[in-house]
Amino acid sequence: MTKLKLSIQIFFFILFCSLPAEAAIITLLNGDQLSGKIKNESKQSLTLHHAVLGDIVIPRKEIAEIPNKGDGKHSNDIIIQDKTAAAGKTTKTTEAEKTTKTTETAKAAPKTKATDLVDKPAKSSGRLPGLFGSGFLEGWKHRLAFGIKGEEGNDVSMDFSAVFNTSCKDDSDRFSLESAYYYETDDREKDTSKGHINAVHDWLLPHSRWFFYGYGRYEYDSFKSWKHRVSLSSGPGYDFYREDDFTLTGRIGLGVSKTWGTEDDLDLEGQLGLECSWKPASLKNQVLSYKVIFYPIINDFGEYRTWMEGKWHFDVGLYKGLGFEIGFEHEYETDGERDIEDEKSYDLLYFGRLGLDF
Repeated sequence: MTKLKLSIQIFFFILFCSLPAEAAIITLLNGDQLSGKIKNESKQSLTLHHAVLGDIVIPRKEIAEIPNKGDGKHSNDIIIQDKTAAAGKTTKTTEAEKTTKTTETAKAAPKTKATDLVDKPAKSSGRLPGLFGSGFLEGWKHRLAFGIKGEEGNDVSMDFSAVFNTSCKDDSDRFSLESAYYYETDDREKDTSKGHINAVHDWLLPHSRWFFYGYGRYEYDSFKSWKHRVSLSSGPGYDFYREDDFTLTGRIGLGVSKTWGTEDDLDLEGQLGLECSWKPASLKNQVLSYKVIFYPIINDFGEYRTWMEGKWHFDVGLYKGLGFEIGFEHEYETDGERDIEDEKSYDLLYFGRLGLDF
């Protein structure tokens, strides 16, 4: 009998302990109510565990009424925040005072809904990365530049140039595409009309300065015996020096070139290239760069051609990404059969352009 009585007492003790604690009802300034178990309180906020919303941190400035915990048990006494008292302090009031103060405070306070207290994902800024914010070519760097010069008087001339460059790189690849077009007139007669597109892809080897590359170049020149030329080559490359302020890279490869026009040729040629860039620490937001490529013609021993470019780029500072660049471009081909009278073996261009990086 004693064992039976003891078992009954243990049963009711366990049943009593398993009953849920009385829920606290929190009244907000806008009249909304939240019920749940108060987990933590501070002078600035109160943490309530809601059966559906989970843990909610409620700023005290948004609370109109909270139950007085007293000795740890919830009671019917109500504590109302007194906005005229010091921050974090509360005062007990009668039921009538409570009703009046709650009504006045709710009218003056901004409307806050209970759902506003639940954590929400951060809103997007609405700006998309990529080309002009379109998301296309995300992670790429672009540059668009224009240059123009005119003269009128005893001599009438106009010079125009346009450039578009884009590039990207990561731990395993580097890619760059550069394009330029030049147009010049002298005494109202077209004197220069030429352009080119270069594309270079480097496949980087892990934990090494070595890499493999692929190179393609298209050229147009209306004052050459050839009008169009396409060159393709590939081979190994090496980063002699690659830091944020200085880079030096070399390439050696083998390829072919094809020309169309009054001169149609297909040549097997080598490629030796060197390029470097320098950002002087004493000259903020300025870059000096130089590129040179030597093409020996393998199937016509002794013949070769070269191309080189030097630039000085600096930020203008009037607008983010706005910059100015000055430089030169030089091409040379050994003398061969030329179908255009007075065709020179070299071309030298000087330029100044205003551009935008984006």
